[in-house]
Amino acid sequence: MNHSFNDSERQFNEYLRDGISAAKSGQNRLAQSLLNRALLLNSADSRPYLWLSATTDDPREQIDYLERAVTLDPTNNAARRGLAVLKGMIDPAKLIPEGRERVVQPFEGDVEAEGETYLCPRCGGRMAFSVLSEQLTCEYCGYYEEQDAEEARAAELHSLADESERVLDFVMPTTTGHLWAQAQHQLVCGRCGAHSLLPAGQKTSQCPYCGSNQILKSTAQEDLVEPQLLAVMKVDSVKANLLARRWLGKGFFSPDNLLASSVTLRLRPGYYSFWTFDGTVEISWTCEVAEGSGNYRQWHAVNGAETRFFNDMLVSGVKALRVEDVNGLAPFDLENVEVFNPDYLAGWPAVLYDRSLSDSSLVGRDQVLKEIEPQLYGLIEVGREKRNVRIGGSQWSGLTFKHILLPLWTGEYQFQGKTYRVLINGQTGKVTGEKPRDSVKIVFFLMMIALVFVLMILLYVIFGAPGPA
Repeated sequence: MNHSFNDSERQFNEYLRDGISAAKSGQNRLAQSLLNRALLLNSADSRPYLWLSATTDDPREQIDYLERAVTLDPTNNAARRGLAVLKGMIDPAKLIPEGRERVVQPFEGDVEAEGETYLCPRCGGRMAFSVLSEQLTCEYCGYYEEQDAEEARAAELHSLADESERVLDFVMPTTTGHLWAQAQHQLVCGRCGAHSLLPAGQKTSQCPYCGSNQILKSTAQEDLVEPQLLAVMKVDSVKANLLARRWLGKGFFSPDNLLASSVTLRLRPGYYSFWTFDGTVEISWTCEVAEGSGNYRQWHAVNGAETRFFNDMLVSGVKALRVEDVNGLAPFDLENVEVFNPDYLAGWPAVLYDRSLSDSSLVGRDQVLKEIEPQLYGLIEVGREKRNVRIGGSQWSGLTFKHILLPLWTGEYQFQGKTYRVLINGQTGKVTGEKPRDSVKIVFFLMMIALVFVLMILLYVIFGAPGPA
C-alpha cells in the first residue's frame, strides 16, 4: 500500500513538473492536460491551480484558478499576488519582474514640487494646527476650521472599515515597497511663487519669503507609501522644554551642574515616519530531552515548531532614529491615532521615511525573533529536562503593515564641549536621550559598595564564625 502511495506521489510530481514546463514555454493545451492529470492524483495541492491560471487569457478563469489555489493554501503568495493584480489591488506597471534585482536608482538633481498653502479665509494670515485646540487655527485672528461632526464620524467609520492595515505581500513585489525619500525638492510657494530648496524627505515647509505654511506635493513622493495614520502632537513647546529640564535634573550619576547646561538646549518638533507590522511567525527548533533517570538516563533528539502572533511591531522609518531611541520613547499609544489628514501637518515639520518598506520589514522580523528567542526555552517540551536548544528557520505568514506618523521633539545640548541628544515622545511626554556621567560619583559609589562588602566579611569573621563543638 505504501508502494502504491509512493508511485502516485511520484506520478503527481512528474505531471506537475512537465505541466509547469509546458506553461512556461507557451504550450497551454498541453499544460492544461498535464496539470489536470496532476489534480486527479492530488486535488489538495494548490500548485496545479496556480499554473493553470497561466494557461488562459480569460480573467474570470484566472481568478477562479487562483481563488482555488488560495483556498487550498492561504500562504501561497504567488496566487495571492495574482489575485491582487486581477482585482486591481496591485498596479501591474509597478511590479518588479521575476528574477530582477530590486535596486532603486538614486535621484539625480532636484525635483520640482508645488506647495499647498494654508491661509486664513478671514484675514489671509497663516493657518497652523493647534496642539491646544486640536483645530486648524489662524495664528493672527484666531479663526479656526471645525470639522463637521458627520464628516468626522464618516472618517471614523471609514478607518474602522479599512482597519488601516495593508497586506505586505501586495506591496513588496512592486517598486513602491523598495523606494524611499531621497530627492531634494525645489518648492514653488503657492502663495507668492517664490522658489526654495528642501532636503530629501521633508514633507512640510514654511516659505522663507512670505512665511506661509506649505504641504509638499511632487511626483517623486507620489510613488512612496502614503501615511495611513497619524498620532496628534499633544506636547507644546512650553511643556517640551519643561519635561526636558526635569529629565536633565534627574539621575544620581549626572553632574550637579548638568541642569545649567539646559540653556543650550534647542528642541525641534516634527512628525516622523514609522512602520508597524502584524503577522504570524512559525519558528522551528531542535533540542535533546532526557528520558529515564540515574544510570539509565538517555538523551534523545526532538524537534518541532512554535507559532507566535505579533502585533504593532514598531520600526522607525527614519534611519537617524536608532533602535535604542525608539525603545526609550516607547510605548506609543498606537490605538489613539487619527486617519491621516494633511491638515494636521500645517505649521509642523514632517519627515518622510528614508528606510524603505522592504528594509524595515527585515528590521521588524529581526526584532520579533529577538523578543521570542529568549522565551523559547521555556515554551518547548515544558516540564522536561532539555539541553542544546537550537533555533532553525522561520516561516512568516499573514504579514500586514501600517505607515504612521508619530510626533517627536528632538534636540541637542552642550556640556563641557560635547553634544548630547534629547528626544521627547510628543504623544505621551516621555523623555529619553544621552547624559554625561560624573566619574567622581561613580568612583565614590563603587568604593562604598566595596566598603560595605569588606565590613560584612569582618562581621562574619568576628561574630558569625562557628566555635568549636
